[in-house]
Amino acid sequence: MTASLRCLRSLALPAVLVGCSPGWHRVTPSPSAALATRQQFQIWSHGRAYQWHGVRVSGDSVSGVPFTRPPDCDSCRVQVALSDVDSLRAGNPVAGFWSGVMLGLSLGLLVYAISLGLQALYPAT
Repeated sequence: MTASLRCLRSLALPAVLVGCSPGWHRVTPSPSAALATRQQFQIWSHGRAYQWHGVRVSGDSVSGVPFTRPPDCDSCRVQVALSDVDSLRAGNPVAGFWSGVMLGLSLGLLVYAISLGLQALYPAT
C-alpha cells in the first residue's frame, strides 16, 4: 500500500466522526420563543445532560419530554428550574447521522477511486 493511500485512510475516520455531529448549537432560553415540538434540545444542569423535545420555557423553568417518549406525553413531562440550567442547546441527531453516512460513502468512493488510479500508475510487478 502506498504512502498516499495510507494517508487518505488515516484521514477518513476523523472526517466521518466530524460529519456525524448533530450540529448542537447553544440557544438562549426565552419564554416568548416559539420552539418546534419535535426539535431536540440538550438541557445541561449541574453537569448532567438531558435530551428532550416538546420543550417549553416559562418565566422560571424549562420543561420537556425525554426524546424517547412522544412529545405530546404530558405525564412524561419533566421540569428544571431555569436558575439550574447551565446551557440549552438545540440540535438534530438524525440529520447528523445521515450527513455522516453520506460523508463516509463519499470518502470511501474517493479512496477507492484514488487506489484505482494509483494501481494504474504503479502496476504490481
